[in-house]
Amino acid sequence: MKEKIVEKYKESIRDGRGTLLTIFINIVLFIALNTIPSLREELLMSYEISMILEKPWTLITVFFSHEVYFHIIFNMALFFFFGLELEKITNTKTVISIYLVAGLLGSLTFLLTRSMIQPRGLIAGASAAVFGIVSAYAILRPNAVLLRSKAKLWVWALFIFSMLSATLHPQSLGSDVAHITGVAVGLICGHGLKNKEVKESK
Repeated sequence: MKEKIVEKYKESIRDGRGTLLTIFINIVLFIALNTIPSLREELLMSYEISMILEKPWTLITVFFSHEVYFHIIFNMALFFFFGLELEKITNTKTVISIYLVAGLLGSLTFLLTRSMIQPRGLIAGASAAVFGIVSAYAILRPNAVLLRSKAKLWVWALFIFSMLSATLHPQSLGSDVAHITGVAVGLICGHGLKNKEVKESK
């Protein structure tokens, strides 16, 4: 009995290594940012195009970074459950690819809103990347229940929340546009994976 439990545990780690590694990186950077404040300018993304050109890697490191406890807990909890399940039915490469593409496009669309809201400072957060993972899984398994709700309902909730936030809090427009972009990327990737799944089953 004990051997079966250990084997199941090892299998879970093996099947979800991409998800777990990504979460680990997020946690390490969270600790680093809260321990060494000077890292903010090296890892977080600026609204200024000139700063982006000077530090282009921040377009990526931004969605591995968090500064607030609630933010990282919410994002990583979603990513843990949806990422693991997506990785089980696809593979590590797929999960990491969707996370990176959704996050990067979220960063780029975020910058498109700067002329409308004239923001200042630095931003952090993996929401766009995580929302992409949630949406991709929801397309593949829409009725699967995770965190006490069907996957497809989670997508609707994230989308509606982002729309309401953009409407009620215009100053957060950039973040909300990035979130919606993440959802859209996930839906597109999910449909691509779904079509592939259907073809392979024939």
